[in-house]
Amino acid sequence: MSWKKFLGGVLAASMIFSASTFCSAAEESANAKLVRIEIDTYGAEQSGAILDRISALEKSFSGQNMSGNMNARIEAIYDTLYNNSAGPAILAKINALEWNVNHEVAGGGINMRLSVLEDQIFGRMNEGTFNERIRALAKASYGEEILPIAQVQVPANILIKVETTAPVGSKVMQAGDVIPIRVLSDVFVDDSLVFARGLPGEGVVTSVHRAKNIFTNGKIEIDFCRLQTIDGQTAQIFTGVESQDEMNANEMARGLSLIGQTFSGKNKSLEEIFVRGKNIDLPAGIELYVQIKTPIVVYGVRTNGNAVAVVAPVAETVEPVSTPVEPAQVESGIRNDELDNLPQESVRTAPPAEVEPLPAEDKNLDGYDGEIIEIVDEG
Repeated sequence: MSWKKFLGGVLAASMIFSASTFCSAAEESANAKLVRIEIDTYGAEQSGAILDRISALEKSFSGQNMSGNMNARIEAIYDTLYNNSAGPAILAKINALEWNVNHEVAGGGINMRLSVLEDQIFGRMNEGTFNERIRALAKASYGEEILPIAQVQVPANILIKVETTAPVGSKVMQAGDVIPIRVLSDVFVDDSLVFARGLPGEGVVTSVHRAKNIFTNGKIEIDFCRLQTIDGQTAQIFTGVESQDEMNANEMARGLSLIGQTFSGKNKSLEEIFVRGKNIDLPAGIELYVQIKTPIVVYGVRTNGNAVAVVAPVAETVEPVSTPVEPAQVESGIRNDELDNLPQESVRTAPPAEVEPLPAEDKNLDGYDGEIIEIVDEG
């Protein structure tokens, strides 16, 4: 018996989403920024003296060491990697290259990601700075060194299909734990790719209730709150009524016992899934829809209408929004000078289109020991 058949009609909206502070943005220290840069560059934090680590990064990014104090040099590298205020940053370009070659964005450090692309296209790893290697890859894969990237506005409430990438269990998890997710289906706005398959995001566990006896069920409350865009920005997300309706329409039921509840009918009250003293214990791969909380301007990859993935439907009802997270303001030390500033275009959102759900993987429930006993639906 498949998961889809067994739990058909239950909504992923059954997860409790609270207005928590777990996903609020916090100002990063210089050292935290350095660690983040190293993880996204090499795949792991580096050891050694801080100035030596900064110098190694500068050589990889620009080919030379920069002047200025330690904090200013870290900010300059950070700006080159993440900040799109003066044009697409390096992370945006690598994401665009990977999607054009593989129609999926990979994780890991930039150095390894470039090496993999070079091996696929050239059969060898190229030498040079990151920008030089990116230009060579762009010319080989797109036909020109300037990547087809332009600004586009992503509207609030556009729907995005994602999946969890780690197990979820009420026996071992606690409040504050991160639930990693990734984009499952490409999302386009006006023929521009804004969310690519493979881009990471996360939710945060806000509350855990462990099973204690036959009358006490395991329950986990999760706030899915952020997702990376194709240009490396962080978009605020949430699971609202529109996401819940989309999951219900596509019978996306797997993982809805994450908090031990089910949604009974469209816009109706929540009803219980009865679990006889069992903790929640679910594998990775739980599929659900999330939606954008606030509009965001993204450097999207222009596809000229040749996109192979569907356009995610735009929800009609707008949820109350909070103040958008502004991009980090950093000092300029290293600039991406290979791209001219691209003009912002008049943007319209692609009309809603029917989404063909990805085929659900047939999973056997033999190992679940009959945890889910009954789904109550009084609607």
